[in-house]
Amino acid sequence: MDNFVIEKMSVNTVQGASDVEYKCFTDPWSTNLLKKELDNNMAHYYVILDDNKVVAYCGYWDIVDDAQIMNVAVDPSYRGKGLSNRLVDTMIESAKKDNMLTMSLEVRVSNKVAISLYEKYGFVTEGRRKGYYGDNGEDAYIMYKYFK
Repeated sequence: MDNFVIEKMSVNTVQGASDVEYKCFTDPWSTNLLKKELDNNMAHYYVILDDNKVVAYCGYWDIVDDAQIMNVAVDPSYRGKGLSNRLVDTMIESAKKDNMLTMSLEVRVSNKVAISLYEKYGFVTEGRRKGYYGDNGEDAYIMYKYFK
């Protein structure tokens, strides 16, 4: 049994989420941007803690009736422990409680692990954004999950 705890991101955990962000992405969101998300009434952010250390986080925005996933990140040293599944489960449960009709995201076309995760949860590829990622111009798949 693990000691992982999932909770809403707070002023106490935002720096840890930022640390995970910087470990995971070549074009990370800044700590200040993540702090601003705490005051965004459309935003829902969660962290996973291991002994009070943030080891993973995720977030989405409520945009009308669509829950748009903004971030999913797991510290590289904690991958393979099912944490991304727990994050996606948490976001889906929260979005359904908020009566969202869909959940959507963009994902790098090269990120086969993430694509596989989302497909496991019933997301389907609905389109492609050319040159979406600013760091290397990579395309993004647009994926949707339909709740109703």
